[in-house]
Amino acid sequence: MTMSTGTVTGPGAPPDRNLAHSGLRRRNHVSRFERTIRLVWIAVVLLLVGYPLYQIVARSLVEPGGSVGLGNYGLLGSEPQLLQATLNSLWIAGGTAAGALLIALPMAWILSRTDMPLRGMFRGAAVLTFSAPSFIAALGWVLLLGPNNGALNNLLMSVFGLETAPFDIFSPWGIIFVLSLFTYPLILLPVTAALDGIEPSLEQAAAGLGASRFRVLRTVTFPVIAPSVIAGTILVFVTSVVIFGPAAILGAPTNFQTIPTVLFSLLKFPPRIEAAAVVAVPIMVMIAALLYVRSKFLRGRRFTVIGGKPGRRGQIRLGWFRPVALLFCTGVLLLSLVLPFGMLALTSFRKSIGRPIGGDNWVLWDNYDKVLAQPQFLSAMGNSFLLAATATIAALAIAVMASWLRQRTTSKANSIIPAFMSAPLALPGAILGIGMIISFAGQPFGLGGTVFILFIAYTAHALPTCFQYVNAGMGQVGGEVEEASRSLGGSWLRTWRRITIPLLTPSLIAAGMLNFVILLRELEMSVFLYTGANPTLATVLFDLANDSLYQQVGALSVLVLLVNVVVTLAMLRLSRPKATG
Repeated sequence: MTMSTGTVTGPGAPPDRNLAHSGLRRRNHVSRFERTIRLVWIAVVLLLVGYPLYQIVARSLVEPGGSVGLGNYGLLGSEPQLLQATLNSLWIAGGTAAGALLIALPMAWILSRTDMPLRGMFRGAAVLTFSAPSFIAALGWVLLLGPNNGALNNLLMSVFGLETAPFDIFSPWGIIFVLSLFTYPLILLPVTAALDGIEPSLEQAAAGLGASRFRVLRTVTFPVIAPSVIAGTILVFVTSVVIFGPAAILGAPTNFQTIPTVLFSLLKFPPRIEAAAVVAVPIMVMIAALLYVRSKFLRGRRFTVIGGKPGRRGQIRLGWFRPVALLFCTGVLLLSLVLPFGMLALTSFRKSIGRPIGGDNWVLWDNYDKVLAQPQFLSAMGNSFLLAATATIAALAIAVMASWLRQRTTSKANSIIPAFMSAPLALPGAILGIGMIISFAGQPFGLGGTVFILFIAYTAHALPTCFQYVNAGMGQVGGEVEEASRSLGGSWLRTWRRITIPLLTPSLIAAGMLNFVILLRELEMSVFLYTGANPTLATVLFDLANDSLYQQVGALSVLVLLVNVVVTLAMLRLSRPKATG
């Protein structure tokens, strides 16, 4: 008698060992994959951010005899130029923050709440202003308000019969003026978004109870947008306190030193690395503290006033004030974009700066030919495009790993990921450049004067923006889709390639384009890491300006701006919500 064997099924059947083993193998594979991603991410972030940060702090503690101590920090009190540069930077940053607020707050209210025409154009102009290089704008204002041959000064002198130029851009007020015009979008854009998101019924209810328009603004509207105002103002302050280009271009003729320019002078031969590190450390601490306050304020004072679909908001009719509002916004557009960059474009067609525009002082392509004939131009252009592209791709890859760990795993250590990815914000261009010099220029790496040291710096610089975009995108992509792919036998690499990355494409494109534009014209780090053998477009522009070759500066600026404008417009178009029907 033969007994047949089979599988017992039913409620009392034992579990299928093959299925159990399969689930165990899958969990082990997940664990190995997670550990691999985590180790790779930790190693890369420590190399890009942790190691330079450690080296800056460590070098500041190395005293002349080789001992370790705080003796070097006495330089801050014994060398007046260091203290004065710090005070100058704080003055510039405070003045710029105030100037940016004076521009951004009324403009945000006008663009969000009123019936002024061309509001969309002015919003787009603010984005273009943010993407335009501020040091190129400073060069444009030198050509307009320079005390000797500034075109606008010359015009005012001839019209009003003045013997001396009425304005001098080479002053602290000139630096504040230029920076205010190019940092106001950091406040305008988030505040406008906050105003757009307020539930209209709240303001309508306050007005219906008899509150005046000013009281509604003070008691309802402003408390809601306050976090955006404060966050944007801190970002303007942090950006301005360590910005190099405009401070170097507009402050050099009067020997007005700021923190980045004095750091630059400390690295000239013979370099004083320890002194530069001593200046850098307190600035890093201050910036980190401000950014921490900014993040805590936004988390601790979040005003949630939108519930469901926002109501319909009626636009405020400006009446007789409409031309004034339009004139104000047009003035900001003229001062931030049209005048400085238009002057640079005009200068690119001039033979001589000191002669009137037009007539025999007009050429077509001569200055462009001179730029293209520059021995370093082709090398600089190739380096800038290569660095902007590869560093952006590398930063996006690191951001994808960090975002996946943050959104898809449950380790307690995940809470530190945003802090590490945002750490480069506390290492602005000049300080990050010093960190790269200390860390990688000498032995054992020996990367000084190479393009690779710029690649490392650019990648670190791009991490915060890439992580912000990619992490937000990863949070919108449900993990169930990846789990379904894995349960059907797809490998992790195949799942990422076929599902995760395609779903993240909008975030990757937005972050990639934004960082490409920023890195293509990057000057703050490049000028510290530039040795003559690794030029970029920004360092070539800076050298031309130092040699007062403003016609060639104008020609090269036009070429750089055209690339920036094309990429920025493409980014705006791709990020625009698609209509659904």
